[in-house]
Amino acid sequence: MTSEARPTPRAERDPAIDALRGLCLLGIALVNVPWIGSPRSLAAYLFDEELFAATPIWDLAAATLIEWTSEGKFYPQFSALFGFGAGVLMARGWGIYTRRIVVLFLFGVLHACFGWWGDILLNYALVGACLPLLYLLPERALLGFSILTLIAGCALSYLYDGWLVPDLEGDAEYIAENIRIYGSGSFWEVSVHRAEDILHFFDPWNRSYRMNTLTMASFGLWVERAGLLNDLSTKRKQLGIAAIVLCSLGLVMSLGPWLYILGGDVLGMGWAALFLWVATGRHRARLLVLAPVGRMAITAYLLQTVVFTLTFYAYGLGFYGLFGPLAGAFLALGVWWIEVGLARIWLDHFALGPVEWLWRSLTYWKLIPMRRSSGAAAP
Repeated sequence: MTSEARPTPRAERDPAIDALRGLCLLGIALVNVPWIGSPRSLAAYLFDEELFAATPIWDLAAATLIEWTSEGKFYPQFSALFGFGAGVLMARGWGIYTRRIVVLFLFGVLHACFGWWGDILLNYALVGACLPLLYLLPERALLGFSILTLIAGCALSYLYDGWLVPDLEGDAEYIAENIRIYGSGSFWEVSVHRAEDILHFFDPWNRSYRMNTLTMASFGLWVERAGLLNDLSTKRKQLGIAAIVLCSLGLVMSLGPWLYILGGDVLGMGWAALFLWVATGRHRARLLVLAPVGRMAITAYLLQTVVFTLTFYAYGLGFYGLFGPLAGAFLALGVWWIEVGLARIWLDHFALGPVEWLWRSLTYWKLIPMRRSSGAAAP
């Protein structure tokens, strides 16, 4: 193992993996819009009797579909892909990997304070700091670790997650505070509020989510170590079988909140297997249109935050709490589809997304060539 990592040449990247990241960005957008733009979660529309009765049928349908198919199903995919990518980097050297994690941590803190409190980058950075220790484990031990942390995450969810034992009084106070801050606060007031939320990073209601990120990242690291995604075109039958089994189980598990963590992981991996099965077949070219935005995943993720917060918060258009679940879904879909088009245009001229370029430059502590003509490699 060398002490310095080399960039990943584009020829070594499987575009189907990048396209899967691109699809995950849609799932993340669908889930994040209600959290960013409303004081109430989608689950509240389904489990709060008064809100349920007052909500139009189309909004209830949208909330049900997103909760069933997307909530808690796409961050496990992203976490697994993060662990998969970390394995590739660590195989090339520790030095660059460590600096990339430090820079990612800084990105996460800035995003959590000045973008959205539900930031995932900070979580990935902390998990990424643990992965070098897991990388030293044998494959079986690594898979065993993933299983053990999955069990722990399920236990934490059962013990602490609020949808099992709702705190109605606490929820009312939380909703009132969010309406006041996000509905009328200045950018500075909102940023202070977001910074305070970082202090709740390991609060009980957050613990199952943090643990499950570690579970899926370590699982992704195991997938990379085991070479399960090498030569995908030769594994189409296995992907199809996995998709049928995992999607069937996951959809059943996700019918209620009691198996939220396990059902989310199973269905998330089912969606990934289904996508890769299609992406290795005759419709491959159609799905690979998502590869460019997948290569710019951090840029696209942060751009979504900018658009959604400017849409909803008082320092932007001020639509906080005014979008129902269906309108929020259309907003998410529209922003994601625009990102798909912009990414294709951008990567026709540049080798890296803007944030990916900054991440790479800060990691290597020098300005990385950005123009495609310069021969810069994709991250």
